[in-house]
Amino acid sequence: MRDVLVLIHDDVGQQSRLQAAFDLVRASQGKLLCVDLAEPDAKGARATRGGSLVMEAEVAPLATVRDQIEASGLSAQWIERRDAMLPALSETAALADLIVMSAPRADLFPPTYAAISELLVTADTPIVAVPPESPGICLNGEVLICWDGSREAHHAMVSAIPLLRRASTVTIVEIDDGSLKLPASQAQTLLAQRNIASHVRSDLAFGEKAAFVILEQIDLLKADYVVMGGFGHSRLVENIFGGVTERLLHESPVPLFLKH
Repeated sequence: MRDVLVLIHDDVGQQSRLQAAFDLVRASQGKLLCVDLAEPDAKGARATRGGSLVMEAEVAPLATVRDQIEASGLSAQWIERRDAMLPALSETAALADLIVMSAPRADLFPPTYAAISELLVTADTPIVAVPPESPGICLNGEVLICWDGSREAHHAMVSAIPLLRRASTVTIVEIDDGSLKLPASQAQTLLAQRNIASHVRSDLAFGEKAAFVILEQIDLLKADYVVMGGFGHSRLVENIFGGVTERLLHESPVPLFLKH
């Protein structure tokens, strides 16, 4: 996960996104891919940065962000886009090993839930959704893996292995609605084969209770981030994690590592 794409836009989630991207790039000794988003035809916009349009109010914050990135000493590539958020990220996702976005909150602009939902389906790239209040992402602490036996849960866990190797503790929370086909013990074995020790906690949960169980475990275990299979809105068959993904995106106090 060497190339980490992060959205650069002056909103309430900018600093938490940026700090999480710093943490991930430092861990991998990789590179930041900074997508400098300028929404087209914005009211009060002026031409800057090679003809892109950017709000006057964004010029100073953007300079501050550039200074932060330069001061970090990290390798960075800037990609300027005069576009809406979803097409800008969709077309640049293939360049990255990981995408850092803000988890959706009511006061966040531009709104991110639809973009995350769509990218989970269309981009073959994991997403780290960072709450705006988060100080970044701690990679050497407690990790919680959500497990329901689905392919999505399996793919998310396997994709996160480079990060899981850095964790001090890995806990697999098995969510069973009575139809679990692949138990968490098999996920535990897969991780053990890669020299990653883990613990399993199991709970019967139906419908909305699954989200409550996971949020409770985040608090109980003091998890630093969560790994889970993500589901976009174009999914045809509903599964226990369909609504859970949406609720956690809106309510999780810690970053979510998502993979469809």
